[in-house]
Amino acid sequence: MDQKRKVAPADLERNALDLTIFASIAIVILAAGLALLMYPAVFANRESPSSNLPRVAFYGFCALSCLLVTYIVERQITIYRLRRQMAAYRKRSMEMLMQASADLLSTMPNFSTFEDRLAMEFRRAVSAKLKLSVLVISIKPHPLLPEASLALFVLGDAAKAISRKLREQDSIYILRTSYFGLILPGVGPTEMQRISARLKESLSDASGADNRFSFKIDSINYPEQTSSAHDLELAILGWLPEEDSTQKVTNGVLAHP
Repeated sequence: MDQKRKVAPADLERNALDLTIFASIAIVILAAGLALLMYPAVFANRESPSSNLPRVAFYGFCALSCLLVTYIVERQITIYRLRRQMAAYRKRSMEMLMQASADLLSTMPNFSTFEDRLAMEFRRAVSAKLKLSVLVISIKPHPLLPEASLALFVLGDAAKAISRKLREQDSIYILRTSYFGLILPGVGPTEMQRISARLKESLSDASGADNRFSFKIDSINYPEQTSSAHDLELAILGWLPEEDSTQKVTNGVLAHP
């Protein structure tokens, strides 16, 4: 048997209901059988002036059996209601989290802003003889995610994980669907590797044990790996998919203009 096989919530609830019905039927059958065996011994000699204790015990046994079955049924109904309330609460919480992720993505600077900021930072790096690094992080949601809204929620979590590891002077942009661009002024190859390591750790934690998404980090540095702004832009465009070049985030949803 596969120990890692997951049970769907609907199947789990159905199994619990079946178990409750089975337990109730078993108690009714056992109690009825025992009552039939007790009946002749209790009511056989009605003319006997003996104590009424056997009859009281018999009626008490029947009453306790009925109360036990009633308790089991009422308990199952209560558990069912609590599960419905918890499911509704989880649904509302998930909707709020997805809306927060959508709002975050919709307010992030787009590719046009990224190009303008990159050109400005490159000119500043050349004039001041500073270093400049650019990272492009691609996020791939797990293919088994049932809804596109969950994929949007995953992208929001990834954006938060990335933002937590950036410095004040760094900036993050959404370049394409599932592609984030980072501009790191004054960062050379050595420090860029350390930042990439921190980002990998943060993204791995955000992905969770279920591996909700996978990611890839591409990087380029000036002046070690490129010597002109044109070459820098060509390298970045080479990491981005052309078919999504017109896609953007609008009002919290991913759409084409």
